Amino acid sequence: QQSLHGKENLLLWDDIASSDEEDEPNSSNDEYGSLPHYQRSPSRQFSSVGTAFENQLFNEMAYGNEDMPVTGLERIDSGQAELLSTRCRVRNRLANLVDFHGLISETRYLCDDGLSDTLNALIDIIRDSSKNNNANEDAAISGLPISPASEAFAEILLCEIVRKNRDRFAFIWENILSAHYNSRLTYRSEGSEAESDSMVLTPGIEKCVSGVLKICIWASGRNVFANEVLPTLEILHPPLGACVWSPLELNLDKHLSEGLWRICRNVDGLIQINDKAWEGILGLLDWCASRGGIPSRDNLGSLAEDDPSLQAFRSLHLMLHAEELKDIVPYGVVKSIRSLVEAGERGHCPKLSIAGLDLLQLIHTRMETLVIQKESELLLHCWNPTVDAVAEPAEKSRNGNVRQHALTLLTDMVLDRHGTCIPLLSLCEIMNSICIPIAGERITDLLRIPRNTDVDLEEIMIELELCISLLFKPFLHHLKHLVSLEQEFLGIWISMLGIMTHLLGDDAAPVEEDDYDDGIMTREKLFRITKELGSEHLRNAIMVLIAMNVLVNDEDDNAQPSQISSATWAAIGSIGYCRPLIDEWKGTAQG
Repeated sequence: QQSLHGKENLLLWDDIASSDEEDEPNSSNDEYGSLPHYQRSPSRQFSSVGTAFENQLFNEMAYGNEDMPVTGLERIDSGQAELLSTRCRVRNRLANLVDFHGLISETRYLCDDGLSDTLNALIDIIRDSSKNNNANEDAAISGLPISPASEAFAEILLCEIVRKNRDRFAFIWENILSAHYNSRLTYRSEGSEAESDSMVLTPGIEKCVSGVLKICIWASGRNVFANEVLPTLEILHPPLGACVWSPLELNLDKHLSEGLWRICRNVDGLIQINDKAWEGILGLLDWCASRGGIPSRDNLGSLAEDDPSLQAFRSLHLMLHAEELKDIVPYGVVKSIRSLVEAGERGHCPKLSIAGLDLLQLIHTRMETLVIQKESELLLHCWNPTVDAVAEPAEKSRNGNVRQHALTLLTDMVLDRHGTCIPLLSLCEIMNSICIPIAGERITDLLRIPRNTDVDLEEIMIELELCISLLFKPFLHHLKHLVSLEQEFLGIWISMLGIMTHLLGDDAAPVEEDDYDDGIMTREKLFRITKELGSEHLRNAIMVLIAMNVLVNDEDDNAQPSQISSATWAAIGSIGYCRPLIDEWKGTAQG
C-alpha cells in the first residue's frame, strides 16, 4: 500500500523491519532531542523510532525554514540556495541516530559467512552506484541511486570493517577485497571485452584509493600480509591505474605521496618483503617523484611543502640511509632518483636536484659489495643506469651548481674501481658514449660566451676545469687496460684530440703578458687560463703514452709505423697553440 507522501520510492526505511514494529510510547524525550520543536510535543506519540525519523524528514521538507526570523536583508533568489537537500538532511540525522563506530565494532562477532555477506553488500552498493551514475535516467529502474557522498561513505565503511577484523584479513583480502580494488581502479583499454575506461570520478574513487593506502600502510608492518598487499600499489598509477587514464584526471598525487611516506617510514616492516612488493613501492616512488616539481609561488627556488617529489625524497632518503635496509633496497630505485632530479630541474629547485645526485652517489657506494664479490654482470646491470642518471643533469641541467656537482660525481664514479670490475668493452662504451661527448658538448657551449652577456666567469672557469678533468682523468686512470683494445683505444684517443683541437684553436700560444688584472676575471683571461690548463693535460697524456711505448716519433727511421702515432702527431700539428711544442714532445718520444 502506497503512503500519501510516497516514501516507498525514496527507499529511506524498511517498514517491515522488526525495529519498526516495536512500540515505544514511553520513550524519554532525550531520544528525540534532535527533533524540531513541532516534533517534541509530549502529546505526540510515535509508534517507533523509524516512524519518528520518517515524519521528521517530511516535516522538514514541508516547513522548510519557517522558524527563521525576517531580517529585511533577504533576496528573492537566496531562499532555495540556503535549503538543505533531502540527502543532506538524511545524512545529518543518520549521524545523530546511528552509532557507526559500534556498528563497525560489532562485525568482529559475525561469522565468516556473515562478514562476507556484509562486505559483499557494501561492494554491491558501490558497484550499483557507479553503474547508475553512468546510465541515463530512463535506465534507472531500481529507484533513486545513492549520492556520491554515500558511495564514498560505503568505501569508508568497507575499509574500516576490514581493519577491525584483522584476524580474518587473509580470508577477506583473498576472497573479497583484492578483487574489489582491482576491478575498481585497474585500467581497461577500450578494445577489451571488459568495461572500458568509463569510470566516473566521484568522491568514492578518492576513498577507494585512500582505502588501498590505509590497508597497505597497515600491512607493511605485518610480514604475513605485506607481500600480498603491497603489489596492489601498482593499480594506483600508470600503466595499470585507471584514475589517470580517465578523460578528467583526478589529482590524487598528494594523497599517494603521503601514503608512500607512511609505508616507507616503517623500516622494520620493509626488511622482509619480496621483490614483487618492492616493485609496487618503487613504482609509486617513481610516480610521486615525476608528478612533483611545481614551483612555489611564495619562495623562488623552492617547492611547496606538500609537493609529491619532496615526499618521495623523504622516503628515499630514509630507506637508503637506514642501516637495516643497506643491502635490501633494490638497485631499481635509481629510476625513482632520476625522476627526483628531473623534478628539481622542472621546479627550478637546485637543492632537490643536488640532493638526488647525493642519493645516486650513495647507491654507487653501496655497489662496493658487488665489486668485492666480483659479480661483474650484476654490477654492470646496476652501475650503467646509475652512470646514465648522473650524466643527464651534467649535460642538460640549466643550473650551474647542479652541472658542476654532476660533473664531479661522474668523474669520481668512472675513476672508482667499479670501472675495473666490469668488462673492458663496456668501459670503453661508457667513455665513448658518455664521458667524452658530455665533456665536448659542455666545452663547446661554454666557449660560446657572448661578450655583452652578464655571466659569472668564475663559475664558467670552474665548469671548464671539470670538463677537462672528465676528459683526461678517466682516460689516464684506465689507460693500462684500454691500450689492449687497439681499435677502441684509437677511437677514444682521436675523439679526445678532436675536442682539444676545438678548445685550443688555431691561434699560437701567446707570450707572457702583464696587462691582465689578477683580481678580475675577464673573457680573454678565462680563455687563456683554460687553454693553458688544456695543453698541460694534453702534454701529460702524451708523456704517459710515450712512456708506455704507445706513441713513437714517426720521423725516426728505426721506429715502427703506428696508426696511433701518425694520427696523434697530425692532430697536434694542426693545433696552433701546440705547434711550438711538437718538436719537444717528439724529441721525448725519440729519446
